[in-house]
Amino acid sequence: MERSYTISPSNDSTIAVEIWRTGLTKKRKHVIFFEDFCGELRLASEQASVSAFALTVNASSAICCDKWLSGRRRKRVTSYAREVALAAQQYPKLQFASERISTKQLRGFALEGQLKIRDASQTIKVNAVLTQVKRDFQIDGDSTFRLSQFGISPPRRFFGLVRVQDEVMVRILLWARQP
Repeated sequence: MERSYTISPSNDSTIAVEIWRTGLTKKRKHVIFFEDFCGELRLASEQASVSAFALTVNASSAICCDKWLSGRRRKRVTSYAREVALAAQQYPKLQFASERISTKQLRGFALEGQLKIRDASQTIKVNAVLTQVKRDFQIDGDSTFRLSQFGISPPRRFFGLVRVQDEVMVRILLWARQP
C-alpha cells in the first residue's frame, strides 16, 4: 500500500546550500537557506524502488544568514544568490524529482533524479535517511554538485583572490507529514 506525505516549511525543516570560499578566505563558507518550498514523499511499504520524492523550491526565498558577515554583506550575498546565480525573476523555481530510489547497504536510501536550476536539468544523487516519528517521516539528506553544471559561474573578487568553489553541498532536513 502506498502512502503519500506532504512537505512544507516549518520551524524544524531546513534546506541549505553550503558554498566554500577559496583563495584568501578559504576557511569560510556561505550558507544559503531557502524558506519557501513544497514537496511530496510517496512510500510503498514494501519496496522503496517504487516510492517517489519531489521538491519544489521558490528561488526568491534564498537568504544568507552568515553570522561572520555584516548585515550589509549578508544582503549583498542574498541579492547575488537570488538575482544573479539563480536568476529568480526569470526562473522562479528549483525542482527535484526522483526517478529511482534504492536502499543503501548500511543505512538509508539513494535518491536519483533530475535537479532543475534555471533552464538546466542534471541527474544527481541524494543520500537520505528516513526516520519515522509517529505518523510522519523526517528526511535527512545531502548531495553535492557543481554550479557550472547549471550554467552558474562561481563569483570572483579582487582578480580571483577571493572566490567560491564550483562544488556545493546541499543539506536537507525536512518533515513529511500525512495530510
